[in-house]
Amino acid sequence: MKLLITKSFVAFVLFIAVFNLTGCASVVLSTFKMQRVTIVADDDDTYDFYVNGKLECENTNECDFYRSTYSRCKMTIEAARDNVILGTEKYGYWDEPNFIDLMFRDDDDDEKEKKCPEGIFRGAQAVVTIDQDAKKRVSAAREKAWLEKTNANWEVSPLSSSPAQ
Repeated sequence: MKLLITKSFVAFVLFIAVFNLTGCASVVLSTFKMQRVTIVADDDDTYDFYVNGKLECENTNECDFYRSTYSRCKMTIEAARDNVILGTEKYGYWDEPNFIDLMFRDDDDDEKEKKCPEGIFRGAQAVVTIDQDAKKRVSAAREKAWLEKTNANWEVSPLSSSPAQ
């Protein structure tokens, strides 16, 4: 009986060890297929940055995030402030190859398109162009809301007084 329990225990420990090793190996392998992408706005101001509709960075002027290179680099990047989108950038490889291109294409081209374009001195960097007119409207609306809130708070404040007569 004791021998049966020992064999079962050893088999269980070996199973857990192999399971953990293969799990760790896949995690290590997947980290090699990651690419850092930096997002900035053309006016170097702070924004909320969305990638394919998902919030990646909030209220920053430079957003770094990591993406998997298992899929094609094709992203829609948006810069927003106060839930208003002020700029959109189509980043990556958006042109679909036509039939002739597919015939003469080799496997290296597919691998190149999975990794986002990189510069010489920097890694992958996407620059979002901001609509300055929309930015001015959002800033004016923000300032107006702040002034209205300040005036309302002042009127109910015990420090406020009626004008001298």
